[in-house]
Amino acid sequence: MSTKEFIDIALMQRVLMEIAKLDQVTATLRKTKRIIQDLALHDSLAIPTLRTTLDNCELEIGYQENQYRVLRNLYETYERELNQTEKIRCQEYLEKNKEFFREATIFREFANSYKGYLPRNVPQLKEKVRNLLAEKGFVVDGYFEGDYVTWIGVYARPEDKPTYLDPTNEKEAYLQNKHRVDGFKQDFAEWFEWEIKDNEIIV
Repeated sequence: MSTKEFIDIALMQRVLMEIAKLDQVTATLRKTKRIIQDLALHDSLAIPTLRTTLDNCELEIGYQENQYRVLRNLYETYERELNQTEKIRCQEYLEKNKEFFREATIFREFANSYKGYLPRNVPQLKEKVRNLLAEKGFVVDGYFEGDYVTWIGVYARPEDKPTYLDPTNEKEAYLQNKHRVDGFKQDFAEWFEWEIKDNEIIV
């Protein structure tokens, strides 16, 4: 393969493809931000969906960053071999990347602001669950789970039984020791789960 053929295949064809791809990815990042903001505003943003969406965008950003490093290195290596039209195309690609990098930086800051995101009604949902469990004679005995849009769940134990977790006071320590079997503490927790519809727990 001649140098000219290599430049055409390894550099120029990829440059042309990436110019179009950068426009698409940049537009996707902007659109994704708007969608997430709108869903969050209407309390319809499911946590698994948020995480998957942000992870996919980060993978795409990483891919474009890698492509940029490869193509820029090829451009700098073979710049003297390029004709004027090819140089213009490569410069166009480099300029497109400047816009993309600005958008990627903004998107990463946006994604970072959604770390630990919870819908606004989560405290009310958790309180509702605690009340439902109390009616059954149970207390929460673990971390809440769920997307808080379609479902919520938590481990809970009978009020008169000890936690399997590390006791936080003398009473819990006493109950835990009281219910030991052959020296081993017992786990009385059960899993409870509810569906959520229109921000309300379905009982």
